[in-house]
Amino acid sequence: MFLLLFNLQKVNAQAKRDTIYYLLDTAKVPIKDRMFRIESEGPFMFYSLECKCFPYGYGIGFYYQIADKKEKRISFQKFRQLKTVSVMQLIDLALKCLPPENRNKYQFIFAEPEGDKIRLTEMMLWIPLKPRKTITVETIGPIRN
Repeated sequence: MFLLLFNLQKVNAQAKRDTIYYLLDTAKVPIKDRMFRIESEGPFMFYSLECKCFPYGYGIGFYYQIADKKEKRISFQKFRQLKTVSVMQLIDLALKCLPPENRNKYQFIFAEPEGDKIRLTEMMLWIPLKPRKTITVETIGPIRN
């Protein structure tokens, strides 16, 4: 019984994640100064922070599945009560998530103004994969059949 209780406490401890709120207000940032690229690809919506600080020179990617989007809207008054992070803190936290044991440490929520409300969207952090090496093939002369 003790072992079962210990395992349940361990699972509950692992399930608790710190929630990280980041205000993404692209409308207030001039186009030439925007650090986020937002695009959809297949069933996913990607928010790429154009910072080459992630491994292999990739930007930091956040995404959600369009069909399973988890979002809610709150008032500006409620939003002001939430603790948000700066872009530099967001980068630091994303880098801390690279080791496999830290991948689920944080829940990332992007806040975007939408009319008189703030839209909160749950995001997943994209972990970059090591790119494959390219193979260069050189030919000595023309290939004949």
